[in-house]
Amino acid sequence: METRMAVPSRLNTLSWRETVYIVDSKRLITVRRNNLRFKQLKELDVDLVERKDGIQIRLSEFELDMHWREALSEYAGQHESHCTDFAQAVLQRVERDDLFDRQGPTKQEFITYLEDGLVERDFREMF
Repeated sequence: METRMAVPSRLNTLSWRETVYIVDSKRLITVRRNNLRFKQLKELDVDLVERKDGIQIRLSEFELDMHWREALSEYAGQHESHCTDFAQAVLQRVERDDLFDRQGPTKQEFITYLEDGLVERDFREMF
């Protein structure tokens, strides 16, 4: 994916790696939800769309010719891989490779933790 962009003002406080992660993540999520609309735009020779925060999406970089349910699944998988890669890069950067093999909370445990409503959450205790 192309990472050239104008940095939105509220993202200016992040490192370039964090900004690229967030921007690419938003691109994937947007394409996931709009593949049919984007397919129609591509058929009209539109190649670049812009979402809020000035994030640009080059349509030629994405496979859009699929059923919307398939797009939900396909781009959810890509987004999960993207998030995993980013998390691993962050852990390596802070020299916490030991956390790679450690099992985190289940989805239900995490939901319960959030619902229990600690006023000041320290998520380090979850991991």
